[in-house]
Parts: sequence; structure tokens; C-alpha cells
Amino acid sequence: MPILVTIRPRHKINTKELQLFIKTENLTNISISKFQILFFAIDQQKQILIPEDRKTPELICSIEKKIQPNVIIKCHVGPFTYTNLWSSIQIQSISFTTEDQIRHVISEADLDDVTVWL
Repeated sequence: MPILVTIRPRHKINTKELQLFIKTENLTNISISKFQILFFAIDQQKQILIPEDRKTPELICSIEKKIQPNVIIKCHVGPFTYTNLWSSIQIQSISFTTEDQIRHVISEADLDDVTVWL
């Protein structure tokens, strides 16, 4: 796989706040640009939650600068506050563009191969 994403959720136990600290490592020998991860927070009933100050539920880590080969770039998402307690984070998609302008989307089946949760 061309990338490795490490995700560390940060939250206070029994609060409705969520922050994600994300590290993205380029494992290819070419530069990557326009990297993006789309997330959703899920409650105990498997319902997608919408942050209190937002109209839509998606959480996005977007890196606009080039990620050179063998370089790690950090991204911070949040903090977001929800009306209900969240119980899990679901990655919807990971996409990026290589320097040859080819857009790649990592399929749901391959997400576990490129993602490490801490």
C-alpha cells in the first residue's frame, strides 16, 4: 500500500467531545498531494452523529501540501462536540493524488491495511 495512516482519537471519558490526531506517511517513491480522509463519529446505536456547531456529519482531514516520499505529515481534526456520546469512528474514504495527477481512492476493503488506530 502507498500510505500509512496512524489515528489517535483524543477525548475525555464520558464527554461528548472528539479530537483526532492523524499522521500520514508516504511509503511510495513519488510525491503525494491533495490527501484527504473522510470520517464519521458513530454512537452506540450505530447512528452517524453531527457535531453541535455543524450542519453535516463528515469530519475531514485534508492535507493540501505535497507529501514527499518517506515523509510524515500531521493533521488535527476537532475538537467537535456532540449532543450524544460517540462510541466509534468510521473512516468513509481515503483519497490522494500522486504527482502524475492520478487520483487514488483506497477502497473500504483495504482501509485496515493502511490504517493504524492508537
